[in-house]
Amino acid sequence: MSARLRNALLSALGASTLIAAPLILAPAANAGVDDFSYDSWDALYELGLNDEGRASLHVTETVVAHFPEIDQNRGIVRGLAERYFGAPLWTDVLSIRDENGADVPYEEDSDDDVLYLSIDDDTYKHGPTTYVIEYTMRDVMHRPDDADVDEFYWDLLPLDSTQPIDEFSARIVFDDALVRAATGAMSCYQGRYGSTDSCELTPDTESAEHGYRVQAHDLAAGEGVSVAFAFAPGTVTPSPAAVADPSTDLLPFGLGAGALALVPALGFTARGMQRRKAAAQGRGIVVAQYEVPADLPPSLAAHLVRARGAAVPAEIVHLGVHGALQIQDGTRKPVLVLDDPSAAVEPLDAYALKALFPVQNPGERLDLGIADNNVVTRLQGITTTAEQAGIERGLIRKARSRLAVGAGMVGVALALAAIGFAIPGMIVGRESSIAAFVISCIVLLLSLILTAVLSRRQSLLTPAGAERAEHLEGVKEFIRVAEADRLRMLQSYSGAERQHDGGVDTVVLYEKLLPYAMLFGMEREWGDVLDLQYEQQHTAPSWYTGYALGSFGSSLTDMGGTLHATPVATSSSSSSSGSFGGGFSGGGGGGGFSGGR
Repeated sequence: MSARLRNALLSALGASTLIAAPLILAPAANAGVDDFSYDSWDALYELGLNDEGRASLHVTETVVAHFPEIDQNRGIVRGLAERYFGAPLWTDVLSIRDENGADVPYEEDSDDDVLYLSIDDDTYKHGPTTYVIEYTMRDVMHRPDDADVDEFYWDLLPLDSTQPIDEFSARIVFDDALVRAATGAMSCYQGRYGSTDSCELTPDTESAEHGYRVQAHDLAAGEGVSVAFAFAPGTVTPSPAAVADPSTDLLPFGLGAGALALVPALGFTARGMQRRKAAAQGRGIVVAQYEVPADLPPSLAAHLVRARGAAVPAEIVHLGVHGALQIQDGTRKPVLVLDDPSAAVEPLDAYALKALFPVQNPGERLDLGIADNNVVTRLQGITTTAEQAGIERGLIRKARSRLAVGAGMVGVALALAAIGFAIPGMIVGRESSIAAFVISCIVLLLSLILTAVLSRRQSLLTPAGAERAEHLEGVKEFIRVAEADRLRMLQSYSGAERQHDGGVDTVVLYEKLLPYAMLFGMEREWGDVLDLQYEQQHTAPSWYTGYALGSFGSSLTDMGGTLHATPVATSSSSSSSGSFGGGFSGGGGGGGFSGGR
C-alpha cells in the first residue's frame, strides 16, 4: 500500500471515528496503525566494491516495534529507496526474519521510487515485536558537484516516519579497497530534514574490518541520522545510468522533435502544393461575375473554394432566398419553416431540403436550438453528398500526395530510431533515457496518426472544376468591389439583358449572392449592402424574419454553430557534498519509509 493511499485511509478512518465517538471507547477513537513506537533500531551497513568496481551495500536492520495492547497493528510497513541521484539502486530483499531466525511473511509493492514491504501476517500484534530485515543495494555512492571525491552519503533512518525510536545504533563497515581509498573526511548529521546538528562517529571496535558506529537516543518521530564518507575520486565505477550519453539522452529527443516538427510540415506542405497545382489548371483569368450557375449550389461550391465548414449554413440561406424555406427567430437558435419544396429544383438543393425536412409538409418547423443527432447526421450528409456529386460531374477528383505519404513514413522511421537509441540507456536505468523512450513511443503513435492522415486521399479540382472555381472567385470579386462598380457592371450591355433596372431586380440578385458571400466569409459585408438596398427599395427579406437587419451578417455567421451534434513521499537527496560538513540530515540516499499496517 502506498503512503498516499494509507494516509487517505487514515483520514477516512479518523473522520468516521469522530462521527461515531459517542458509540465507541475513547481510547479507540485516537488509535491509528501508525500509533506505535520502536524500542530499538539497530542496523549494519557493509559497503564494498563488486567485481565491476561498483559500490555494493549489504544492510541488516533489526528493529523492535512496540505495538499497543489493543487490536491495532498486524505488522509494519518498511519502505526502501529504489533510486539514488537518478540511477537505480537495484534494491533486493534477501530475507525478513524474527528474533529466532524464523521467516516472516511479507509482500512487496513499488511506488514512486520506493519499494514498500508490508511485513507480517494478518494477525494482530501486541507489545515488543522483532523484525530482522536483510537487503542489498548497488551504486550507492556518487560524486558531488562541489567536491572532487567519491562519496557515500546515506540516510540511516526514514525521516518521514511517525514513530519515535528509543535507542538507535548503526555500524558502517568498509571493505579493504574502500579503506585504502578513504580520504578521512566524514560527517554525521542528526535531526529533522535539513538539520545541520552534528552527531558523533566512533571507530567500530567490534568489527575485524574498518568501520564506524553512530548512536542516538530518544529520537522523536521524523528525526533521522545521516552519515557521509569521502573517498578518492575514481575509487568507484559509476552506474551506467549516472553517466551521460548523448546517444541515449539527447539524440532520441532530437529525432522525436524532427518527427513532430519537420515531417508534418513537409507532409502538409506537399498536400498543399498538390492542391494548388490542381487549382492552377483553370484559365488563370478572374473576371467579376454577378451570377452563379444554377448547377453550382453552395453545398457543391463550398468544395471548389475550400469552404467546407460553411457549406450547410450557406445552403440553408440559399434555400431561403429561393423560396424553399423561411428562417425565423427562435428561443435560442433560428427556426426553419418549410415553405415550397418545389422551389428546390437543383438535385443537390432538393437533397438538402429533404435532409432538413424528411416529410416535406409545407409549414413543417425545425428548431436548430434543439439537439437532435438524427438531424445532425442528415446535415453532415449534405456535405458528403455534394462532394460525391462534384466527383460524378467531373469537377472533383480524389488523389493522394506521394510526397506527403513519404513524409509521414519518414516521421515513423525517425520515431522508431528514437526508440532504438533510447533502449540501451533505459536498460541500465538512466532516467533521461527512460523519459526519452516514453516520449519516443508517444511520438511514434503521433507519427502513425499523421501518416494515416497524410495518406488519405484529398479532394482536388479537375480542369473543369478549376474553371468553376475561377467563376466563383469572380463572384467574390463582384462582392468585394464598390457599389458604384457593381451598378456599372449591371448597367452594361450584357448586364442589361438580365437586370432591367437597379431596383427590386438588384435586391433579388444580391440576395441570391448572399450564400456565396458566406462561403467567402463576407456575409457581414454583404449583409450591410443588402441592408442599404432594402432601405432604398422600402422592402425586407421575405425569407428571413425576426432579426434586425443591422445584425444580418453576425446572425448568419452564428448559424453554423447550431448545426453541430450535442453528445446525447521520500526525502530528496542533495547533490552537494556531505562528508566535509556542508550537508544535513536527510540529504543523502536511503532513508525510505516506516509505518504500521
